[in-house]
Amino acid sequence: MKKIWMILSTLAIANVLAIGGFVAWLQATDRLDKERFESVRQMFKVTLAQEKQAKTEELMNAAAEATKAAADAKDALPPETATEKIAEKQLQAEKDLQLVLRKQQELENLRGFLLKQLADLERREGLLTAQRLAFESERKKIAETEGAAQFKTALATLEAQKPKDAKAVLKALIDSKNADQVISYLAKMDEGKRGKVIAEFVKDEPAVAAELLEKIRTRGLTPSAIAAANGVAGSTEGMAVADDASTQPK
Repeated sequence: MKKIWMILSTLAIANVLAIGGFVAWLQATDRLDKERFESVRQMFKVTLAQEKQAKTEELMNAAAEATKAAADAKDALPPETATEKIAEKQLQAEKDLQLVLRKQQELENLRGFLLKQLADLERREGLLTAQRLAFESERKKIAETEGAAQFKTALATLEAQKPKDAKAVLKALIDSKNADQVISYLAKMDEGKRGKVIAEFVKDEPAVAAELLEKIRTRGLTPSAIAAANGVAGSTEGMAVADDASTQPK
């Protein structure tokens, strides 16, 4: 037991000497004086919890002072007059009115756009209906014409003619505004005989021959089918115009 006390005493004396030596070194190297010693003592005097609480109270006090300063600054401003309040309300009312008017204008523009689109759709629908009726009428006319016994008799008589004479007969029909009848004859005519008749047109009137060939090609087709055959993706109106022009007698 005595030996243990001797060891503890020796360690305590060694620590005291070490601390004393460290303090002496601080003084000798100009790192410690009375003021620094006192500041270190004060620092360790306060616990960490106390220091944290003090900082919190300091921040709260600073925030309270800032709020009070802002309130004081606001109270220092002159009070808003009744005229200023009225002017402010009027300005806000004008802003609200402008917003309402702008929304109304946007709705009116949208309404006009929709009405225009609706009218355009109705016009297109009417145009398509007219085209369909015209097409059905033309098909019916062709069927009635080509199915009649008289047509077959006239066609046989025409085929029996020499190509030059048949061409003269067809040219007379064209001049008398019966171009559709000419197309019907040519479409139903024997291929070899039709080629010879067209050749006669080519000799004297190549433009008429080209027109007859085009009418034979597009005979009985809808405007859309004609456009597809031509490889053209035109508008509905353009197709209608082309179809109308192709069915007019020359």
